[in-house]
Amino acid sequence: MADILKVTTPLSGYDNTTVKTPPQAGQGPHIQNPIDPTRVMRGDNRTDAGRNGEQQLAFRYGSNFGAFLNMVKSMPDMSAIFTDIFFQGEEMLTGGVMGDEAAQQIASFFEAAQMEGEEVFPFLKEQAESAVRFSGGIFDRLREAMAETNSIDLKAEILDFIKKFNDMSSGKHLLHDIFNTIQDMEGYVFRQTREEIDAMLQELDMAAPQGETGENSALLKEKILPFLARYVANTHDMGTIRDKISLLTILMARYENGSRQEVLQSFSRLSGYQGFRKFFGDMTAEQFDQMLDQVDMDKAAGKNQWADKFVDFLKTGVTGGTGLENKQAFQSMLQSLVLNESVYMPLLHLAFPVEIDGRKMFSEMWIDPDESGSSTQTGVRHTARIFVKFDIRDLGQFKLVLLYGDNAASLQLFYPEKLQKAEAGIQKGIKAILERHHFRAENVYLQAGGGPSSPLEVFPKIQERISSVDVRI
Repeated sequence: MADILKVTTPLSGYDNTTVKTPPQAGQGPHIQNPIDPTRVMRGDNRTDAGRNGEQQLAFRYGSNFGAFLNMVKSMPDMSAIFTDIFFQGEEMLTGGVMGDEAAQQIASFFEAAQMEGEEVFPFLKEQAESAVRFSGGIFDRLREAMAETNSIDLKAEILDFIKKFNDMSSGKHLLHDIFNTIQDMEGYVFRQTREEIDAMLQELDMAAPQGETGENSALLKEKILPFLARYVANTHDMGTIRDKISLLTILMARYENGSRQEVLQSFSRLSGYQGFRKFFGDMTAEQFDQMLDQVDMDKAAGKNQWADKFVDFLKTGVTGGTGLENKQAFQSMLQSLVLNESVYMPLLHLAFPVEIDGRKMFSEMWIDPDESGSSTQTGVRHTARIFVKFDIRDLGQFKLVLLYGDNAASLQLFYPEKLQKAEAGIQKGIKAILERHHFRAENVYLQAGGGPSSPLEVFPKIQERISSVDVRI
């Protein structure tokens, strides 16, 4: 049929029935659009997980515990970092350019690190005891009750009691953290608001006894926190001050949880379980209240003067007080310390630099006091495993793996290669030390150089928990 809409034969190339479309770039398997939240982009092969189609064939799960293991594997060698700083000496770190306060903190730390040979063992014992937060007759009985009972409710109540007791013993520390957090907010608000915050801070009773949290908690919940919330709502300030308010609420919850009445009520609930009364008898909440008056709360909270000076020294370095060239090294050391205090680390971790009889040494150790299980289990041979890295000035780094139980010890010592000619004397000295402390040496293995570099290589139980805590939150 003739096309009546076309009067003449169209010229080649001008046929308006031909619809030309712009060429489309082919979507290759590796082409991905730039992410622009203001526009709707064409589809590509990107997925929500950021992986292509081939990678989606295998399931990949990330987890908090997996991230922890990766961090431990790549953890900076604190021993190597700290010895470079500690061996420089006080004069090298101060340099005569810092403030008086920073110089005083560094001098105080170096003075505390000096000790005689006979002072080393009491020092190590004090550091280990202060690192164990829950020690003493009460907590030994609670551990026995936890190990023997099959009641999930009783175990939950014991853990709740320990948490409340921990918050009560840390009451002064938490209150100071609350004060400092609120005070830091003054640098992010207007002058009039700053004056109002400062006036409310003066109402906090910083001398309140441990466990007496009622008045301070009421002031925080009913006056200070609502005031800060109104400030954020009125100014729409969603920056640093809101982050600090989030931190403040956590500190307030812990401080209020450490009320003495909360602890006594938790103890009263425990007394209703037969598994608890088996170890505590007919002890009442009133008797336990009287016992609390005799507890050294500073010791229960892990307060340690030497450790405080060590922390102040690290804080000075992190803030640049020892020179900006050392700031990154101090940050790496602080990161290592925090990582070793993770809830996923089932080991006691100690780190301390000391100067013994004029010779400087830095030591870091990981201790598993009972790798076979609970110390209250019957019929189980209790074995302790210790991994120590220590660096002695002018000698080098040593690594020690010690396994002992039932007065018998097996150890591996990795020493600097330059001391290889003195191996026989080292082995003889080690055996003499073990005999002096009444340990029978089953195996003593010495090797020049090498040795494990991470606690993951010495304590396989760290990675065994991946089947029970491998989750992402």
